[in-house]
Amino acid sequence: MIEPQVALEPIAADQSFVLGNLFELYVHDFSEQVPLQLKANGRFDLPIDACWWNSGEHFPFFIRGEGQLLGFALVRRGSRVTAASDVMDVAEFFVVRGARGRGVGRSAARALFTAFPGRWEVRVRQSNAAAKAFWQSVAHGWLGETAPWAAFSRAGVDWQVLELPVVSAT
Repeated sequence: MIEPQVALEPIAADQSFVLGNLFELYVHDFSEQVPLQLKANGRFDLPIDACWWNSGEHFPFFIRGEGQLLGFALVRRGSRVTAASDVMDVAEFFVVRGARGRGVGRSAARALFTAFPGRWEVRVRQSNAAAKAFWQSVAHGWLGETAPWAAFSRAGVDWQVLELPVVSAT
């Protein structure tokens, strides 16, 4: 499959409402994994922390392809598993359903890895088989080999973490 050209566009604080709209779609998809309840207004209304605009260690991006808004990626510096400060963490990653299965997510992930060279961690809930398959495929394409998952639990949630070592862009 030929990967589509995507662009990572930094999200400015004054665009947070657009991210909030996309986040509703993300949370809707995620409600299959986590018992999230709609509010009376028909929205989930989960807040997006201001740290995405107030911290030099947080990096919010829109994912765009051919001028179209296709999703978002929220990444931050620092491991959420080991507390290592030299790791980039994929906090949240979302591609709209109409753009899935066309290489948009894979291309966006590669753009992230290229933009922030070094070690990466991707955490996925143990129950989220689709996300695990996606990230395993991304890792294999990036590393040229299968990357192992490591299990851990935090606050009663079972997770899998995929650790990607430092690799030059391919």
